[in-house]
Amino acid sequence: MASNQVVELQLGVHAPLEIVFAGDEVRLAGQIDYPDTPRPQDGYPLLFVLHHACCTSREDYSEYAEIALANGYAVFRWDKRGTGRSGDSGRGSTTQDAVNAYDIALMQPGINRKRAVILAVGAGSSLLGSSFGLFARIQHPYAVLLIANQLDPKDILALDTRVKIVMSPEDWNSPEIFGGAAAEAHKQAYRHGASYYLTEGGDRHLLLTDTYGKTHLHPGARKVIGDWLNSLPRLSTFS
Repeated sequence: MASNQVVELQLGVHAPLEIVFAGDEVRLAGQIDYPDTPRPQDGYPLLFVLHHACCTSREDYSEYAEIALANGYAVFRWDKRGTGRSGDSGRGSTTQDAVNAYDIALMQPGINRKRAVILAVGAGSSLLGSSFGLFARIQHPYAVLLIANQLDPKDILALDTRVKIVMSPEDWNSPEIFGGAAAEAHKQAYRHGASYYLTEGGDRHLLLTDTYGKTHLHPGARKVIGDWLNSLPRLSTFS
């Protein structure tokens, strides 16, 4: 797959690095940010962002990027077709776009591809569940972070890796089923480890609105996500 993709790196002194690559019959754009810490001998762990289905660009995931960077991760974000700096096309598969983006992310310099964590938000969790094998064929994800999870206790078993689920009580899907029950089902099926956190307030995407009308990621979610990411590099890796 990678041999058929065109990658442009606009190299500068500072991150982020802008990356242009081929989706499925569409030109896509993204970026990789590196943490302000010395590179580990085997490379930085990677957080790869898998979007929700609505028309969101990479900018909507900046707070997740901040958390990951603060915990020593490189972060790959990209614009879905028709958003941000990516092109638009009525042809091709958006699932294949995401798989191509994952492939490109793992090619970036200074990355430890065996420590790739996929952040899947909303419908991104459903996409990941239905096509986990396509991602794993490129590189088995070290772990998966599910925000506003849409995989029920049966469907989540497609994710043969470590899992963290974070949901809001305002989610359209039942947090008891798609949060607690899904995590428990995964723990019963695998030894990787699965855990669940329910925020106190916030909308279904864990956002709170301040007195100035600006939205921010729920502080409890920020801490839980940061602590979880920080714990992962100390665990054993997949072969």
